[in-house]
Amino acid sequence: MGKIAIISDVHANYEALKTVLVDIEKRGIEQIYCLGDVIGKGSRPNECLDLLKNCIMVYGNWEDFFNNKMYSSDLVKKRYELLNKQLSKENKDRLKSLPLCCELYISGRLVRMFHATPSNAWDNILGIDRIDKIYKQFLPTKYTSNKIADIVIYAHTHTQNLMKLYNRTLINIGSVGNAFDIIRNKEKDGSCENTTNADYLIIEGEINCKEHADIRFEFISLNYDRNLELKESKNNLELESYSKELLTGEFRNVKKYKDNFDESYYDITKF
Repeated sequence: MGKIAIISDVHANYEALKTVLVDIEKRGIEQIYCLGDVIGKGSRPNECLDLLKNCIMVYGNWEDFFNNKMYSSDLVKKRYELLNKQLSKENKDRLKSLPLCCELYISGRLVRMFHATPSNAWDNILGIDRIDKIYKQFLPTKYTSNKIADIVIYAHTHTQNLMKLYNRTLINIGSVGNAFDIIRNKEKDGSCENTTNADYLIIEGEINCKEHADIRFEFISLNYDRNLELKESKNNLELESYSKELLTGEFRNVKKYKDNFDESYYDITKF
């Protein structure tokens, strides 16, 4: 049996990424898949991309934003301009060449990986969404093969989760550099340190094998020096909100998830 590591949403958090890569190396895992959002929020996007030169990568919404100059306000334009200054030409060219999805067989299962959905890098799919909406994560699109996936692995919403659906498996691997929980309640919340770690996933199985065999999933959550990362966060346009996310695991813009949520199915405000 072989192992692969799957990471995502580094968000230019250099200290978190270094911690994860050291852990992966200690485990003897050679192949890393990255599901996007290496850049954005943190202050060292170029350094993070340099550390991930040998991994298989798809693009996330931040890479899509940078590649297509998707800014609609002065603040977002400043984000783009700062990234443009920080990134090397080599890394800019790499971001432009990234696919939306990648696939492989592990222990007889078709594993499909992408950042948010198999259609785009922006949609928000939560583990508590409607079943019909979640099921679409398994379906093929113009960016994938024509088969329905057995295992879907994605990220984007920064919260680790695994669920079974129709004899299939849906996994959100969480975030290396910007982990948070969408559902928060001051009276019910546990310690922030349960959330604000560097998260990734390990899959163990027969790699590139179409014969059914054993398979294992392991969620990893590592402590890292968040204060050092913030100390090294130079020229950060939104240091206050970035600091809050890293230290408390509270998303700065959680309203966008609530706005997209079907409250006729679940009222997220009551959790």
